[in-house]
Amino acid sequence: MLVPLALTVAWTGLNHDVRFVLGTLETAGRAGLSPSEVFVHRPMAYRLVLALGDVDLPVPGREAVVRVLALVAVLLASLLLRAGLLRHRPAPEATAVAAATGVALALAPNWDFLQPEWLAAVFAAGAVGAALRIRRPVFAALTGGVLLALTVLVKYTTAPTALVALGVVAVLDRRRALLTGLLAVPICLGLFGLTVLIEPREWRWLGELSLLNGGSPLSRGFAVSDVRALVSTVLNEALAVPMVALLPVSVAVLARLAPGRRARWAWVLLPVAAVVVVLAAVVLQGQWFQYHLAALVPFAAALAGLALARWSAEHGGPPRALVLPGIALGVGIPIVSAATTEWRLAHGTPVYAVLVAVVVVGVLVALKDRGRTWPVLAALSAVAVFAVLAWPSAPYSFDAIHADYTNSERVAAAHTDERLFAPVRARIGADARVVYLAFGDMAYFFGNPAPCRYPAPVFVQRGTYLPAVRGLESYRENLACLTQPDAEYLVVQPSWLAVDRLPPDVAAQVRSRFDCDRALPAGELTVCPRR
Repeated sequence: MLVPLALTVAWTGLNHDVRFVLGTLETAGRAGLSPSEVFVHRPMAYRLVLALGDVDLPVPGREAVVRVLALVAVLLASLLLRAGLLRHRPAPEATAVAAATGVALALAPNWDFLQPEWLAAVFAAGAVGAALRIRRPVFAALTGGVLLALTVLVKYTTAPTALVALGVVAVLDRRRALLTGLLAVPICLGLFGLTVLIEPREWRWLGELSLLNGGSPLSRGFAVSDVRALVSTVLNEALAVPMVALLPVSVAVLARLAPGRRARWAWVLLPVAAVVVVLAAVVLQGQWFQYHLAALVPFAAALAGLALARWSAEHGGPPRALVLPGIALGVGIPIVSAATTEWRLAHGTPVYAVLVAVVVVGVLVALKDRGRTWPVLAALSAVAVFAVLAWPSAPYSFDAIHADYTNSERVAAAHTDERLFAPVRARIGADARVVYLAFGDMAYFFGNPAPCRYPAPVFVQRGTYLPAVRGLESYRENLACLTQPDAEYLVVQPSWLAVDRLPPDVAAQVRSRFDCDRALPAGELTVCPRR
């Protein structure tokens, strides 16, 4: 596992959404704005956590430090989870669950890593451990409640992850779960109130977030197309993350080992309930991004670890039902994922059919099998399953959103952006103030200060195709940033927000202030000097 882990730290870098957040916080921060004041369509709790881990270094070193700090947080959460489970379960089970959870978070898909959903899963794992481990129930509930509150506050739609964590505690200790839940609610409300007290706009931004997402059922209502999109998203996640695909097999193994009929049904219904609440948040957002399912990755890994430990304790070795499908998926998924985007888009149906067949066979074997497999084979299966996500050819999705993004392609794109932006940035000066009409990851690589609480003009960009956004107060604030008097350059990413797409009066003001006829080309950016 150390090899793929080292690969992610030293080479893979961060995904474009995390770079968006870090870039906007940095460019606004260089102009004197704090992370609490900057809008990046992520709540303040998430912004503050990412700001705490950011360092002023060249991009490779900066991203390596951010990843290492995130991995330290994963390690601490995993150790706390193991300590909590040890009070209620045998050591092999506690160790297997905590280790599987930690490795799944550490080697999560690059699009998941450090997203709010991923961070919520880290907090949730720590919350389970704290609620179960701390000797005094009140202190345990307070600590677990704070961590559950953070689970919710990093995005709000991550509340289902907190519910799943609370359900895990309830399975092992209902009294502690009840106390933790009762304390988590006022703690969460209190921290949110503090957030609004620090930055009153946070309340307004919370109300406006759903309007920025025109695809959400909150904006347009639920449709049959949402069911198809959800199925596609789940299939893509199962194909990208073998552990998620093996979730039904893990449940079948655990149900098979259950002592009675009631326990067997509990092992089926409780995981189904956990999956349903996570999927509900995906449907609510209606964007069908793979990272919205990030909580399922450690959840599936934890159940697989538990199934492996329990089967081994009863039968003397790992179950074939998990090991053999694991090897099949660990070998097969990298092969089909390495194919061209065109091939994947054209062959999704047969590939998904094979995936489903492998899972069904695994479930059938789990229901009938009485044997075991070699431990060395189980170790190879685990390495194959977890290493899939760190492969350079691993795509963000198989044939859905960002199917053309692979780990290697994102690394190459980052190197290209750095190389093309550097000479222009050196020419205009690193401290020259600019206005960005660009996605936040462009600001991340360009780096010049932007004296605006909306460094990446998300409201203006969404307002070009979502009429409801144009009536928002934040939209008007964002427009005002585009005509600020002290900006020396306009940095435009035409593919994301061209000047022609601005309201006519604002576009005219921008053109009157900046001379794009004398623009400096910088890759996909155009840098226009002030007239």
